Amino acid sequence: MGDVWTAIDFETANRDRGSACSVGLVRVEDGRIVDRYATLVKPPKPVDHFSRFNIEFHGIAPGHVADAPEWPEVCGTILEFAAGGPFVAHNAAFDMGVMRAACAHTGLEWPAVDYACSLYTARRTWPDLGDHRLPTVCGRIGHPLLRHHAADADAEAAAHIMIAALDAHGVATLPELCSRTRRPLLRTEALPAALAPVAVPAAVPVRAGPPARSRFQDWQDAAREPLPEPNTAADPGGPLFGRTVCVSGDLGAMSKIEAWKRVAEAGGTPAKNVTKKTDVLVTGSSGGPKTAKHRQAEAYIAKGQRIDIIDERELLSRLPGRSPRRS
Repeated sequence: MGDVWTAIDFETANRDRGSACSVGLVRVEDGRIVDRYATLVKPPKPVDHFSRFNIEFHGIAPGHVADAPEWPEVCGTILEFAAGGPFVAHNAAFDMGVMRAACAHTGLEWPAVDYACSLYTARRTWPDLGDHRLPTVCGRIGHPLLRHHAADADAEAAAHIMIAALDAHGVATLPELCSRTRRPLLRTEALPAALAPVAVPAAVPVRAGPPARSRFQDWQDAAREPLPEPNTAADPGGPLFGRTVCVSGDLGAMSKIEAWKRVAEAGGTPAKNVTKKTDVLVTGSSGGPKTAKHRQAEAYIAKGQRIDIIDERELLSRLPGRSPRRS
């Protein structure tokens, strides 16, 4: 894998940094935007009130997030989307702080992650600008910022700023750009779950297993695990052969990593996110509202894309050969 990173932007419900109410993600590979994701977020209960100032700032009100996913689910989606790569944000200290504070409010551990700041990079790259706010820098690089303070639009703006800076400095990778602007990739401080002030909500089930193991660690393992290549010698008549398959939620018979291996063995292409290439979405038994991936698949279906949404039992029936096992 080449140079891969994720631009991210949050909006919050109030002055508390952990009151995330919206997030936008933009994945960049080798200087090209290859994927996007955005969702509203139900802020953690300790800080779920909306201030008038914030509503006027970004336009998100309590009614908008009534059916939105809660932070533990969104956090897992963010980690899977980033796949272990660094983050980029405009004034990155704020956005990194949002993730860490939201985890603290919900009792989740937060890993140490690498990140870079497009605000700092813009100051080093275009020092002649009067200011380096997103609209100003976007005007300089020719990127139209039409919905400032919408998380998806601001994340995309940050991505375009860093791509333009790569070109301006004549480098090909984010680490090279950070070196050229004299600030290496930064790293957040990890937050162990034991230090978080609030227990994991009961609505978020923890997978059975050794006490030292947590659902968050499962998310981390899945985010870091490279996807296996499809088996080209598999039966071309198999129901998964040549199809891109994404798994959402927890499976009962196997881990998500094992499911990816089984799909690849059947000649399918496992994927971590729902995209325009997705053919099959497998929904696990979350026991709660639809996951963000499930809603994204339905949105693509509404636009005419054909995606089969199946449950774990149907997946098992489409897999060849041996009985499933948990890794």
